[in-house]
Amino acid sequence: MPKSELAYTNVKGKFTSHLDKETEALLMGANGLRAYKKMAESDAICSSFVLAITKIFQSLEWKAVNDPKGALKRSLKNVNWPERLEEIVTFLIYGFADFEVTIKQEEDGVYTWSGFYFRPQSTIADYIQDSKGNIKQVEQWGEVGENVKINANRILHFASRKNISNPWGKSIFRGAFRDWYYRTNIEKVEAIGVERDLTGLPVLTPSDDVSMHDADGNFTKEALWAWEVVRQVKRNEQEGLVLPPGWTFSLQGSPGERQFDLNAVINRYDAKIAMSVLAQFLILGVVNSSGSFALAKEQSDLFHKAVEGFAKSIANVVNTQWIGSQALGLLNDTEAPRLEPVGAQKLNLSDLASFLGRLLKFNIITPDDELEAYLRKIASLPDKDESTSRPIPGVTSKLGEDKEEEESNTEGDAQNTKNSNKE
Repeated sequence: MPKSELAYTNVKGKFTSHLDKETEALLMGANGLRAYKKMAESDAICSSFVLAITKIFQSLEWKAVNDPKGALKRSLKNVNWPERLEEIVTFLIYGFADFEVTIKQEEDGVYTWSGFYFRPQSTIADYIQDSKGNIKQVEQWGEVGENVKINANRILHFASRKNISNPWGKSIFRGAFRDWYYRTNIEKVEAIGVERDLTGLPVLTPSDDVSMHDADGNFTKEALWAWEVVRQVKRNEQEGLVLPPGWTFSLQGSPGERQFDLNAVINRYDAKIAMSVLAQFLILGVVNSSGSFALAKEQSDLFHKAVEGFAKSIANVVNTQWIGSQALGLLNDTEAPRLEPVGAQKLNLSDLASFLGRLLKFNIITPDDELEAYLRKIASLPDKDESTSRPIPGVTSKLGEDKEEEESNTEGDAQNTKNSNKE
């Protein structure tokens, strides 16, 4: 199961990956998967990060480039790619994610994906690798008997970080675990403290003739009963006590304010958790009393840069692994198509328009088809279609008038030159 360092052990001529020396015992093996699952599903900051990055991925245009037969485009449609992204994004949570892909031949003879099946991280037993660290097989826990081994040519393997050929990757939440662990425990103590402050500390006093210890120094039955009563006292619709004669019960209030400001402590941990995933902008104004617009913009831009990198990493897996677009290209006897995420780069189009306007004004840059294609791409606009293009009112007519005036001036200059020669 996932740990931090990779060592190779030669087993019957095969190289099997073994990971050890995880510095945090609570993250070793299946415990790590459970911890990351709790962080991604139960923690407000971590879950909002996962939701944000998933929705950004789904809002992108995943464009099939160099795909004349539509093999990759149809493949994405066949497997419902936007929904698959919700499963693919788990490689950030756990560090890795595996998908078994099947292909089929369409009626026109083109090969496309027919299935895209998620193999949950908790079911992956090991990776069989060669001496260079390349994955040869993925070993999955079997329900009964031996484990199931899936050949690499049927697998798309996503990893958040590939270090020394480590197929397990590294969870995006690894750096936040320590702060999440301490903050979670502090919140539990805080909840207990709040309940006790609201209800008071229960105190049960026995009568003078009741002994709390026997001759051997052990608790008597009365003492054990009293211990259970004070532990189980709750303020709810079923509250109430029936006490023996001579016993008294009271609730002691809090003697004063706490020595530590728990809000400040918890907010500090929240800030460090958000910082570890480059999502500080999510908590601006929440854990801090203030936050400037410029700071929020700078932090959100940094987050989008990270999202852009993750999106390119997903596309790179599809573009380079055997069952991806390269395989479709080989099967279709064409150059391999390529998956390209469009719209991940977050630009301020108003600033870009002002910048281009100044360049065009002073003829520093000249508009051309390549520039137009680039601007359409970063603005998430459709490609130019000459068959549907239409003249812009005012602009075309002005260009026509300028052209006529220029032709008229040219004819006039030519006539003047001719008259001058005659003289």
